[in-house]
Amino acid sequence: MLQFEVFDENGPAREWPLVNAHLVGRDELPVTGRVRFKRGRILCEKRGGRPAGLCLQYDAGGMGRLMLQTCLLPERSGPYNLTVELARHRIKMFIAKSEEWQMFDLSAQHPAMKLWEEARQRFTAAVTCDDPTEADRIARQSLETAIDATERLALAHAQILLHRRFATKPASSATLGVRVWPGRNGAGLRSIVEKEFDVLALPMNWRELEVREGAYNWEPLDRWVQWARQQGKPILAGPLIDFSPNAVPEWIYVWQHDYDTCRDLVYDHIERVVHRYKGSVTFWNLGCGLNVRENFEFSVEQMIDLTRMASLLVRQSRKGARTMIELAEPFSEYRAKQREGVAAAMFAERLIQEGVRLDAIGVQMLLGEAESGRATRDLMQISSLLDQYATMEMAVLITAMGVPSDQVDPEGGCWHESWSPERQGRWASQIFALAMSKPYVESVIWSELFDHDQASPRCGGLIDHEGRSKPALQRLLGVRRRLRKPLGPLKLPNRVDPAAPTPRG
Repeated sequence: MLQFEVFDENGPAREWPLVNAHLVGRDELPVTGRVRFKRGRILCEKRGGRPAGLCLQYDAGGMGRLMLQTCLLPERSGPYNLTVELARHRIKMFIAKSEEWQMFDLSAQHPAMKLWEEARQRFTAAVTCDDPTEADRIARQSLETAIDATERLALAHAQILLHRRFATKPASSATLGVRVWPGRNGAGLRSIVEKEFDVLALPMNWRELEVREGAYNWEPLDRWVQWARQQGKPILAGPLIDFSPNAVPEWIYVWQHDYDTCRDLVYDHIERVVHRYKGSVTFWNLGCGLNVRENFEFSVEQMIDLTRMASLLVRQSRKGARTMIELAEPFSEYRAKQREGVAAAMFAERLIQEGVRLDAIGVQMLLGEAESGRATRDLMQISSLLDQYATMEMAVLITAMGVPSDQVDPEGGCWHESWSPERQGRWASQIFALAMSKPYVESVIWSELFDHDQASPRCGGLIDHEGRSKPALQRLLGVRRRLRKPLGPLKLPNRVDPAAPTPRG
């Protein structure tokens, strides 16, 4: 068992919300275990004797309410100070990423380096303080400063890579896309997609398509597909397989535990969809969230079998058809509840090793809601996550990027301050630039063009219910315009790009 002391302004905490609290093991991947609060301490019961760490949502002051974690810690008789250990991990993370990214040549006057040194000094003061309550207070200051330092380091690294990638050539014509719910089809929406976005992503929700067993409603999807073909707009369509509760028709649940029958039903559905749109779709999303094994808990081998089947059906329908798999919950928090769960990146690797033909890997980046592993993370965590896909030698698409423009979920966390249209806009511009700085990221797709009842996350659209555009729309388009022409060499390597908002902006 691991124990962590936690404090509030009055001393040992009498209450402590354990939002998304779970244990992490080797490679900082979630592992099964039990986390509970009792009498001023968080108690973590883990399996086996290997070191483990704690990951949970934590109020980091001016940096927001974020999912943070400790280093891997050995068991000991006395408790650890949670805030001290969170600060230790973040300071260590700065060093590790500086080495990995070869960023040690930054000037000592660079904001990231100055903040890290300040965080390190405060951390030392916290570790050497004899009063646990005072040590916790100092450690909070260290943690907040260290998060700020790592975010600035991630932004500085992104600026270097952006100029390296696009110094002499503009970004591709498929850089920015948007997902459009087919249920609404106004002239104003079509105009925005035509003028401002490179790619149209059309969700193919099985429940909405097959309204009754054997009865399909193609009309909403047909309208958008026909329009996109007329405009010459590339279409990313799918997922063809999605077992999440909002995507599976009610009548399928009869066969929930019968894989062979489910496989046949999925085969028939995919065959109908692919045959209808084979001449229109540019890129097929074979499946979404199969790594999570949500709702229909088929084995990993069975999920791989379904993906292979979908890939074969698509490629048989049209020579040269491009395919991808979409990974949901990329931070893999679901593994804390699944003893046999496979992390998102590992699931993609398994597909490649099993010989499933894919042209790209899609990664969802949906934050701001506690459910479904979408609690808020900071810029460094997102950048570090994307680095996991650098060695797969395959294009990566951010297939659903989005955060809410309102604090729709109190437990979903926030970035720097509560979610608002302005905060959503700042996040959008920084994550878009950060993602495109990775040389293997091909496109970024915003999760929703407009707010609607099925939107995910809620209030995550670029246009609100009243038809007004949000700041995020203009900020995304601003970054896209900047990437439409060569950036030239980076003239100020020791400063964050002044055109981009700073993390505290």
